[in-house]
Amino acid sequence: MSSSVLALVLFLLAVPTGAEPAPSEEGSSLLSSPEGVLSAAEVPGTTADPVRIFLDCQTFGCDFDYFRTEVTWVDWVRDRQDADVHVIVTSQATGGGGRLFDMSFEGRGEYDGERFTLTHTSRADDTADERRRGILRTLSFGFVRFASDTPLADRLEVRLTDDLATASPTPDTDAPEAAAADDPWNLWVFSTSARATLNGESASSVQNYNGSFSATRTTNDWRIRMSASGSYGDRRFDLPDRTVRSITRSYSGTGLVVKSLGARTSGGVRASARHSTFANQDLALEIGPAVEWSLFPYEESTRRALTFEYWTGVNHFNYTEETIFEQEQESRFQHRGTLSLNLRQAWGTVNTSVTGSQYLHDTSLSQVRLNTGLNLRLFRGFSLNVNGSYSRVRDQLDLPRGEATDDEILLRQRQLATDYRYFTSFGITYTFGSIYSNIVNPRMGGSPGGMIVMF
Repeated sequence: MSSSVLALVLFLLAVPTGAEPAPSEEGSSLLSSPEGVLSAAEVPGTTADPVRIFLDCQTFGCDFDYFRTEVTWVDWVRDRQDADVHVIVTSQATGGGGRLFDMSFEGRGEYDGERFTLTHTSRADDTADERRRGILRTLSFGFVRFASDTPLADRLEVRLTDDLATASPTPDTDAPEAAAADDPWNLWVFSTSARATLNGESASSVQNYNGSFSATRTTNDWRIRMSASGSYGDRRFDLPDRTVRSITRSYSGTGLVVKSLGARTSGGVRASARHSTFANQDLALEIGPAVEWSLFPYEESTRRALTFEYWTGVNHFNYTEETIFEQEQESRFQHRGTLSLNLRQAWGTVNTSVTGSQYLHDTSLSQVRLNTGLNLRLFRGFSLNVNGSYSRVRDQLDLPRGEATDDEILLRQRQLATDYRYFTSFGITYTFGSIYSNIVNPRMGGSPGGMIVMF
């Protein structure tokens, strides 16, 4: 078959037949209109009354397009100022490897003062579709509380499904000790990953290989986590007079054991081991006890958390090259404190931490690090986004002696002396126009390109 004939066949296959596919019942909500799938504006008698929903869901598992196509008996709006209900969805990992989704419903306008929270727990082996269906089901239960005060209530129905696979699983945080009796893994969850990235052209090539492994066990009283990771990078550049090659390797392992000491206090032990060609470390070991205090109960951590952690312990270093302090190996005591603030509220999100550390044999060897992430809704349609970090560095024990070569500096093959490090990014978003966001149209949205016909 010639290329022109093949192109014509492909074109004819791509032409739509004009018939719309029948809606699938597999992902339908348990709460629906009894006369079929209707938008809120299409339901007779409800054009002025549909509940306006602003969904604030920036966590893993949210599929806004899916939610809009499945729940069509509310109006989805794109700004909280136009909403009757502001829904904030947050999540955190559970001991069984799944996620606990916390959905906070906050009424606005005529619903002002109405507040409640619903939760959904996904399993570790849930597919993306199972996860989003579980979230949507719980969201629908919340929406119907508000819709029951509108004319739409007479047209909603509730049905019971016999498909146990669609039912929300029992949260594995309710009684983990009891579940462990029938669990051959004794609540241990393991995860492993590997990735290879290869790219290049005539005069250069880049290879990166990464792998990781983790094991966790979580109960109401204990949290245990062990992890290991490694990376290998090989970059080659062909210059007119020579070939430059850069090889970097890093491997690390961490361990954490935490015991709950109350609603706001925890204690535990942190340990780590590292190898890094960039940091001049053949082996760096760290171990010591830690304690954490939380201003708010831990159960509120998905919405607000202000914690302070203090750690003290010993570090042991074996260096690849002799350091500027004329050391090939050494052991030093150190202490470290971290103050963290994490907020997820209707006006935006804040994630900020300040960490300070000192070596105890010489307290002038210290470091202070600030990390900040802000997403603030200042007024209708206008958001400010700021992310950044800054470190004042005075504790570089592992700097090798001697001057770095030009190749080592340009290719980032070794750590350089510095007094500070920083990173920052900021931006603004302003959206205006129609307040509604009900319609989903995915046509020709799968790729940036179009059809290519070859003759």
